[in-house]
Amino acid sequence: MSTDDNKFQRGEWFEGQFYPDDDGDQDEPPAPPRTAIPEADLELLQLAARALGAVRVETVEGEQWVNLHFEDGSTSFGWNPLRHSDDTFNLAANLELDVMHRVVGGRRVEVLAAGGPLIQEFYEGDRKAAIRRAVTRAAAERTKTK
Repeated sequence: MSTDDNKFQRGEWFEGQFYPDDDGDQDEPPAPPRTAIPEADLELLQLAARALGAVRVETVEGEQWVNLHFEDGSTSFGWNPLRHSDDTFNLAANLELDVMHRVVGGRRVEVLAAGGPLIQEFYEGDRKAAIRRAVTRAAAERTKTK
């Protein structure tokens, strides 16, 4: 497969829409706008990472994930259980968290760690986002109580 026919052009992103520049002789595709992790979410991720045993949490400027560095020298790249369900699943499995769904009294996800507090995350629409947040909060609580 050849990419010789691809015509990349420079442009700008504005309100989620791409607008090409009039100057079409550029060979680089435009980059989408970059946003950092909100401060409250970053703090939550750092606490959850410590529950996994990370000794350093490296933020990557303008990205929605972090890199975890462990004492044995290993690194986990692109980690964010608030956005990536596989990171959430691994976090719940590694920390042996129980995830439950409830409807009575409001649609919510409940996460329980052995000996830890019950974490509840209420939701209206995106139940997967609620699960990701509840699991991450439960992991962070585990670090706070140690």
